[in-house]
Amino acid sequence: MTTDQAAANPLRRSGRLHCNVFFLAAGLGIGAWASSLPLLAAGVGLNKGELGLVLLCFALGAIVLMINVGRYIDRVIGNQALSLCGSLVFGAVFLVIPFVGNPIALGGCVLLAGAAFGTLDVAMNTQASQIERETGRHLMSSFHAVFSIGNLAGAFLVGQLIGYGGDLRACLGAAGVLVMGLAVAARLIATNADHAAPAAGEDAHAADTALDASQRALIVLLGTVAFLALLAEGGMMDWTAIYMIDILGASRSHGAYAFAVFAAAMAGGRLVGDAVTRRVGHVRLVRAGGFVCALSVAILLVTDSAAVSLVALALCGFGVANMVPAVFASAGHVGGKAAGRAISIVTTMGYSGLLLGPALLGFLAQATSLVVSFVLITLAFLLIAAVTIQLDRSLRRRQARR
Repeated sequence: MTTDQAAANPLRRSGRLHCNVFFLAAGLGIGAWASSLPLLAAGVGLNKGELGLVLLCFALGAIVLMINVGRYIDRVIGNQALSLCGSLVFGAVFLVIPFVGNPIALGGCVLLAGAAFGTLDVAMNTQASQIERETGRHLMSSFHAVFSIGNLAGAFLVGQLIGYGGDLRACLGAAGVLVMGLAVAARLIATNADHAAPAAGEDAHAADTALDASQRALIVLLGTVAFLALLAEGGMMDWTAIYMIDILGASRSHGAYAFAVFAAAMAGGRLVGDAVTRRVGHVRLVRAGGFVCALSVAILLVTDSAAVSLVALALCGFGVANMVPAVFASAGHVGGKAAGRAISIVTTMGYSGLLLGPALLGFLAQATSLVVSFVLITLAFLLIAAVTIQLDRSLRRRQARR
């Protein structure tokens, strides 16, 4: 091993740890937010449609930042600074939200929280992609596993606090402090893990690289899968606790723990995701996940047993776990020299589903019932499996031409 390689290895390990801490902070915040939604709705007196509007504010803030941050991330400010700023603001807004009673002011606070999360998400995924390229290894599933572990930690925290009589102030306050604390810890880790922006020549080369027609067609298919997968995943994350309480008659703490089961299964699936991907490939993994998730949500819809519902949620979490990492990785392979542009398109389409989906499901639940919203989630999973058939054919044709 050369001296340069020996020096690079500690930097790479430090960089992975730094990136993982931000994934953990983001996951913890989202897990606590999703599990606290029943408390928020009850405290402010929101019906399902109004709660959908609140979620739409989060989506709007996040999408606006996701679309625009990527243009400047290498030119003006680095990944680390953006991750730090996004996570600090994300946690700080959590401290404010419980004290806001006016619906309009609440929407503004949630909009800011969404913008902060969008900034953090783009920055940490960009850094994760850079670390993958530097190491030459499949790592995206492991990073997203840490995010899922954060979801679990956030949901468990809220469940414990509710069980001991905690209110919205305690739940979001504790989560906000932890998110900001993790951000500071990540910044301390980052002292020797600085990932510099690419050189001017590299940036210019990337700017001159365009996607051809076949690549664009594949990217649109991958983006469609990402949109559906994250719409369904976001719906499960944001509405599972409320479904358990309103439809199955479970307690609020049971609703929080149900989300924790879903998040735990996702974390477990992502921990083994890289190894499974090497054996079966990205497309087959996504297709199998679509069928498994559709079956599990269908079971959730027809059962009135709490135990069976928890098993179904675990099955769904395991099935959906590696859809997004597989799609993001596939976009990078399809994009080739324009991998950054390809991932940007797929990420924007995917997170549009994650952030807009729960709000749209809320409107549908208010107009009809939450059961109908979960039927739509089932159809989304089935459509994912159908789209992967065409995606597989297109990938095979492109590989044959090459």
